[in-house]
Amino acid sequence: MTEPKLIYDVEPDLYRCASSAEYEVEFSPDVWTYQCRITEAKDAITSEIERVQSFAPNHEIFLAVGDRTNYRYSVYPFYKSNRLKYRKPAGYSALRKWLNKTWPILTLPNVEADDVVGISYEEDDVIYSRDKDLRTIPGIHIDSEGSLQEISEWEADLSFYTQVLTGDACDGYPGCPGVGPKTAAKIIAGATDQHDLWELVKATYIKTAKKKPEETPSVLTMARCARILRNGEYDHENGKPILWEPPYPREVFIPNFHD
Repeated sequence: MTEPKLIYDVEPDLYRCASSAEYEVEFSPDVWTYQCRITEAKDAITSEIERVQSFAPNHEIFLAVGDRTNYRYSVYPFYKSNRLKYRKPAGYSALRKWLNKTWPILTLPNVEADDVVGISYEEDDVIYSRDKDLRTIPGIHIDSEGSLQEISEWEADLSFYTQVLTGDACDGYPGCPGVGPKTAAKIIAGATDQHDLWELVKATYIKTAKKKPEETPSVLTMARCARILRNGEYDHENGKPILWEPPYPREVFIPNFHD
């Protein structure tokens, strides 16, 4: 019998550990640079991995990491473009290479670490991540204190459609102009199933596009940016994601307004 997995979206903590081990150094008079105490970074991420493993000692831990390429860049060209002005911490690449050689890793072509978590999750597995986006994945989640929380498929769907409406400033996709979390909650409050959710979200985009046609992106594009892939939404044979579609045939879907 296969041992259940503890799937750990490690990238946020990997970045944090590399940052904490970075120091400014005066390379020569009037010339400063950054250096990383890589052993300090390794010790920090090792300690965090061991802490997370202690939350589910009967599960085999796997660290989810993303590929260098990401299908969302072809879905929405401005995806994460807001991050281009920020550099990664010194030593981050070396730390990541060391991690790949030292711990059990899960990774897949053309997707991010959180997609790897969603695609790989199976019954009896548990998920650990600091990223709130993972709340769009149904299943058993562990919080930062080790408490378990079960997120139903309906709760995950509500989180997903909320993301479609609000967008994500960190990931650089805008969502529907003028819609924040409180407004999004009101919009989808009366939904009873997937079709209701989609109709309410789509109607909000249509209404907004009539007032702000140049500012309103395609609702389908935003949904595909927001969608953290789930088990069954990836073509393993060809190494490609299966793009999210509305919950009814595409031919009745209203065309894109503006990308």
